[in-house]
Amino acid sequence: MFEAAFFYETANVGLGDDFLDDMENAINSIRQWPEVGTEIADGFRRTLVRRFPFGIVYIVEPDCILVVAVAHLRRSPDYWKGRI
Repeated sequence: MFEAAFFYETANVGLGDDFLDDMENAINSIRQWPEVGTEIADGFRRTLVRRFPFGIVYIVEPDCILVVAVAHLRRSPDYWKGRI
C-alpha cells in the first residue's frame, strides 16, 4: 500500500495522499459494514478502492477482520491466494 502511495506521489504530487485517503475510506467501510465486499473465494471478500485499480482482500473472523492483501487488480490480482 505504501509502495503504491509512493509511486502515485512520484507521478503526481498529491496523488499519493489521495490514494491513501481512498484506502482509508475503503477500510472504514469494511470496518463499519464487514459484509460490504464481494465474496471472491470461500469466505474471502474484496472491496474496491475508489479511483485506483486496487482491491482490499479480507476475511471476516469472529473477533476481527483480517486483511489478506491490498491487490493491484491489473497485475496478478490473485497473488494473495498463496497466502491462505
